[in-house]
Amino acid sequence: MKTILESCHIPCLVTIRRKKDGGEWSGPEDHRIDLLQQACDLGAAAVDIEEDVFNKISKSAKTIHLLSYHNFNETPGNLEDLFQRFRDLNPDMIKIACKSNTFQDWLNLFKLYKLNGPKKILFGMGTKGFPSRILSLQEGAPWMYATHSLNQPNAPGIPTLNKINRLYSLKTLSEKTKIYGVVGDPISQSISPDIHNIAFRHARFDGIYLPFHVSKSEYKDFLDQIPNIRLEGLSVTIPHKEESAARSSIKSNMVERIGAANTLIHSQNGYHAENTDALAIVSALKHQLGNDLSNIPVLILGAGGAGRAGAYALKEAGCDVFVTNRSHERSEALAREMSLKIIPWEDRHQFSKGILLQCTSLGMHPNPNESAWNEKRFTPEHIAFDTVYNPLETKFLLDAKKASAKTIPGIEMFVHQAAAQFYFFTGLNAPLDIIRETALSALRDK
Repeated sequence: MKTILESCHIPCLVTIRRKKDGGEWSGPEDHRIDLLQQACDLGAAAVDIEEDVFNKISKSAKTIHLLSYHNFNETPGNLEDLFQRFRDLNPDMIKIACKSNTFQDWLNLFKLYKLNGPKKILFGMGTKGFPSRILSLQEGAPWMYATHSLNQPNAPGIPTLNKINRLYSLKTLSEKTKIYGVVGDPISQSISPDIHNIAFRHARFDGIYLPFHVSKSEYKDFLDQIPNIRLEGLSVTIPHKEESAARSSIKSNMVERIGAANTLIHSQNGYHAENTDALAIVSALKHQLGNDLSNIPVLILGAGGAGRAGAYALKEAGCDVFVTNRSHERSEALAREMSLKIIPWEDRHQFSKGILLQCTSLGMHPNPNESAWNEKRFTPEHIAFDTVYNPLETKFLLDAKKASAKTIPGIEMFVHQAAAQFYFFTGLNAPLDIIRETALSALRDK
């Protein structure tokens, strides 16, 4: 222990965690306690101690005694009782880290920040708990935890130090920092945090943008909790776009017509819903084909949020729009509402020329080998436009290229819709080149 501490030239937190507490220590318990005591006696900045052995470690004026609790399975319901029991042991600091199986789990954990007592480090583990790792600093936590490499994870959902330094401006994080994010299920594939955090920094905007992993069954409750999270705005992805439109009190004309929103701005009057997907689809096509899209045949693959956005925007642009979907009922509903023509899913390959707008989740990470189109049924007269941007070149696009069809990657739609969201969030013109460069870099690193 002495050699380790003498070789460490920065403040050192000593943790020797048993296997039952999620660590790797398998030696004798009395030896572990002796090592923790040595760390205190030698002047370690802090030692991490569990409740059952807390009083076995003698106090040291130089060392913070951090009383810790870890639950890698769930967030217990008796959090306040647990905290009060810990507080009675008179530690210098209390750390409680629990697996968040729902977003509400870490919100319940955050309620403890309002209680009197020593300094606290409270956060949820796992993808659903990740935002709490960052936001805990706003609540007064003295530090957060990161790992040097994802090859050496020591807790589920823990970020790398490189990611934290690259994306999150923690040194300037304060109570005045505005909170934004992306919400979806799944969410780990999203590069929106890369885009917006780096764009915020480039524009010197005091904001932070986080990924919120929220399942469909949780989403209504999540929207109700937005004021408690102090969220200023959200990017919305699968599967929440339609629910976002339905729950908004203020809607753009496009959202009214489409019935789906990919952008929410919180205000005193409720949620202001926008849809930047539709604008981005038309912009990307005009960049490839020119400004006149009149009478060009389009087959939209998928009748969800992106499909609805595409249908509305391309009808407005004068295209001849068809729709197909794995669920025929959804195709019928969209076609009836927007006066589209239907092609049954099993007959979709009869569409032999025109724009194929791919709006399903097929081919999205982590299932890159899927495609909504048979590779042998592409023709040189197709224009393949995939709204999926991760991976950068989907199977849909690669198969289209082999058939000498024109292709438009989802990254182009993503860049333009993200730029519009940036404006809605900040009121500032988006640094488009920075957004594109960051998006491409992030996708290559995935």
